[in-house]
Amino acid sequence: MRRVDRNRTRRQGVGRGRQAADRQGHGERSRTASRSAAREQASAVRPAKKKSRLKIRLAAGTEHRATKPASSDGDSSSTVVETVEIRPSSSVISRRSAAKRPAIQHLPHHPVLPMKPPAWMLEECHVSPARAGDQSEILQLLSGLPSPPSRAEFHAAVDHPEHDSANRLVARLAGRIVGHVEIVPRDLLIGSVAVRGAVIDRVAVLPECRGAGHGQRLVRAAEDRMRQMGAVAAFSRTRIAPSFHELGWSVLGRDPATPGRPTDIIARLLEGQSRIGESVTMRQWRHVELPAILRIYKQNASRFVGPLDRSENYCRWLVSRGAFDSIIVALVGQDRYELHESSARIVGYAIQSGTRVLEIMADPEFAGVEREILARVCAEAIENDRQEITYESSVGDPLHEAVAGGASLVQGGDRMIVAKVFQPLDLLMALAPQVAARVMEADIRETVELGLDAPSFRGSIIVAEGKGSDCQATVHPGRVGRSYLKLADSELARLLLGQCDPVEAVAAGRMEPSTQMAQKLAGQLFPRQPLWCPMWDDLPA
Repeated sequence: MRRVDRNRTRRQGVGRGRQAADRQGHGERSRTASRSAAREQASAVRPAKKKSRLKIRLAAGTEHRATKPASSDGDSSSTVVETVEIRPSSSVISRRSAAKRPAIQHLPHHPVLPMKPPAWMLEECHVSPARAGDQSEILQLLSGLPSPPSRAEFHAAVDHPEHDSANRLVARLAGRIVGHVEIVPRDLLIGSVAVRGAVIDRVAVLPECRGAGHGQRLVRAAEDRMRQMGAVAAFSRTRIAPSFHELGWSVLGRDPATPGRPTDIIARLLEGQSRIGESVTMRQWRHVELPAILRIYKQNASRFVGPLDRSENYCRWLVSRGAFDSIIVALVGQDRYELHESSARIVGYAIQSGTRVLEIMADPEFAGVEREILARVCAEAIENDRQEITYESSVGDPLHEAVAGGASLVQGGDRMIVAKVFQPLDLLMALAPQVAARVMEADIRETVELGLDAPSFRGSIIVAEGKGSDCQATVHPGRVGRSYLKLADSELARLLLGQCDPVEAVAAGRMEPSTQMAQKLAGQLFPRQPLWCPMWDDLPA
């Protein structure tokens, strides 16, 4: 009885399962019929295709493929089932090889077009002295220089007792300041002779306005201003020497700045010969020792062309300006705090600003002290964890080789020193005593005459033999004599400033001597002299 009941229960369960399956199948057939009706409506609108494919995936592990061509009458209901693929219900990863696509450029590519400044930038600018309200705009313009002045330094220069507002020129274009140049009057040393001169500093033009001639107009206006001031010659330190040369300025030489590692410099200095003489002690300077530093400067400056003839008042202003970090002095004798050099004598000094060594000078009687001072500077740099120092001095200074250590002294971004002589007659008359002294040193016991034929000056200098060992030099404008030199104004400036080699100039075609004697006299009367423009005077504070 129980078995009969179990069989009946099984039959009833199977019947219910079949009924559920029938109901599920009926629902599937209803949904399929609805889809077919929708496809028939869409096919009535779209043109019939030759062959359509349908891919059906079911939850099983078999695959069935069937293909049937479409009916010729265009009936869209005859859909062909091409592939029946039965897979488990999960994520399907396609491993079909994707076609190569072109790279996507995230940034638009714009071809490089020649930049042409607007027409208003090419108009001629108006150069005039700066006004009091232009200070902020000038400071913004000067911020693009390699060594821009600070706001405090700019106002300190404006407040200087000898400052003249007419010596700061600006170029205006459409009411905007596009250029700047500053003229600094100075007494320059040409050997042992001091002449009235000037320095052109901080020549700047807005980057978007360059190439339109605004810088040249500024320099020409500065030349006119210097002529009005009575300047005999002008100097400038620049990295655009070709632009100055186009305006008639003479390129005198390099203004080197040699970098080096302090540890390597000390090693090379120790390898050299030690100085023989009294030992020196070094320490930081005291303000009462400024006259001693000025004395050493004047003992050395007379050997160069280009230094400033510093006075004591000027040196005190230079110190108060604060354009340095430390001054080291070398002493011989017992070091005591004294107002005068009675127990100890200062024989050398060094001026530093950060990693830059601006000046190292020593008493000529104590040759070789410069090397010891440089070693002390390097020792302090090592203590302060400075990996490199830069030595700035004359090209002929032997300490450059000790700093470079065999490396090239010529750097790609070296500054150049350019100059222009405005009054050749006045400069030649100032140099006449010096020329007479050179004739005496050469032991020439006869009257010599050298003529100069240039566009800006035509005349001669005559050195006549005097009584005993005395001789005098006189300048005669308008007369060139038999032995003379024909040369351009730029070469005349190089000759008078002691930066011309007559043999080299003749070979290069920059100078044409009338006789061999004229070429020989040019080398004797105007020999080459070392060029040096101290950086301490021009360094921004």
